[in-house]
Amino acid sequence: MKRVALTCALASAVAVVAFSAAPASAATGPPTLDLSGPKSPGLLDKVTATGTLPGGVPGDQVTVTVQASGRTVDKKQVGVGGDGGFSFPFVVDACCAYEVTATSGGQGSQPQRFTVRVPKHLRKGAISHLYNQSLVDEGYYTGGRVSGKYNHGSQLATLAFRKVNNMARNYQYKPVIFEKLLQDKGAFRPRYHSGHHVEVDISRQVMALVDGDKVVATFHVSTGKPSTPTVRGTYHFYRKDPGYNSEGMYYSVYFIRGYATHGYNPVPMHEAASHGCVRNPIPFSTYIYNWIHLGDAIHIYE
Repeated sequence: MKRVALTCALASAVAVVAFSAAPASAATGPPTLDLSGPKSPGLLDKVTATGTLPGGVPGDQVTVTVQASGRTVDKKQVGVGGDGGFSFPFVVDACCAYEVTATSGGQGSQPQRFTVRVPKHLRKGAISHLYNQSLVDEGYYTGGRVSGKYNHGSQLATLAFRKVNNMARNYQYKPVIFEKLLQDKGAFRPRYHSGHHVEVDISRQVMALVDGDKVVATFHVSTGKPSTPTVRGTYHFYRKDPGYNSEGMYYSVYFIRGYATHGYNPVPMHEAASHGCVRNPIPFSTYIYNWIHLGDAIHIYE
């Protein structure tokens, strides 16, 4: 009888200890939320989402979600402190209409909103680096290392973007281009989705290097003029010739008879001007040459 009583007493003690070790959250409502930072945040500014979970205790979690133009660009669970407070810093590197919310236990804060405007002009520095990186992220080749300047590689990539998106064909930066890039818009969309291959869209005068579904790099090109048109169809690369040849073709990769993609000067931005080949910009020719494998397909269409 004493043994039974002792066992029951020990079981009760264990239950009390277990209950005391994991107190229930005393949260009584949705989190509050405020934003601290510049009054009108711009690109690459730092903003901090701060707030309080009423009745929150250490161990409680609040989920902070940052959206830009309907896309979730950042999301993180953050713990609350002893006073129920929480903090989450983020960098403004997307566009354009931001909305920040905090949720816990199925209850959400009032959203905090602000709008980001991209610059009308690009200057040397972090913003130009972000522009160039955004071009690369959407599959436009700028020349390798991402620069903090709007340089010739930026110009060629911008021209390719303009061609893909049926804009005026020039090297000019426009805020609308930056806005599209920061919203993950404006990339070349391949028609073919298998293997390591090249696509040439004659109607838009662009060429893309594609690996499966991924567009690796997109370029402005010039194909055959009406009197000497570029062949249409699917072919396979069969020969590479490095350096210049007697015709001024630079780093040529042939896909049928004498038809090749190669560097050349000039590569007109407005019209098809070659004798049937696909001219690409000389600064990018060795990259294209090295990327293509003999046997790769090239798909040429309008």
